[in-house]
Amino acid sequence: MERGKSVITPERFASGMTFDQYVAYVATPENLKREGSGRPRADMSGSLRAAYAAARLHESQVAAVKWLAAQPGGPARILVISEEWSSDCRRDVPMLARLAEAGGMELRIFRRDGQHFS
Repeated sequence: MERGKSVITPERFASGMTFDQYVAYVATPENLKREGSGRPRADMSGSLRAAYAAARLHESQVAAVKWLAAQPGGPARILVISEEWSSDCRRDVPMLARLAEAGGMELRIFRRDGQHFS
C-alpha cells in the first residue's frame, strides 16, 4: 500500500468510540451478553477506569509524543482494536488514551469484528 493512503476512511475512524465511550460501553448489557474468552463476560469498566487513573507518562515521554505528533506527517490519530476481556487491552488501552491526550491525537476504539471462539 502506498504510504499516506489509508484503508480506514475518516468517517469509519470517526465511528469508533472514544476512551470514555468505550469504558461506558464495556458495562452495558449489550456488551456483557456478547461472547467472552471462553466464559461469560464480566464488567471490566472499573478495571479500565482504575488503570487510566494510574497511568502516568514521564515528562520525557510527553515531550517525545508531542514532538512526534508535531512532525510533518506525524501521527494525528490512534486506532485501537480492543476487547476488555484481554488483560493486554485492559493494561494498554488506558495508556494509549494517555498517549493520545499528551500528543493531542484522536483516539478511537473498535471492538473486534465478528470473530468467534468456537
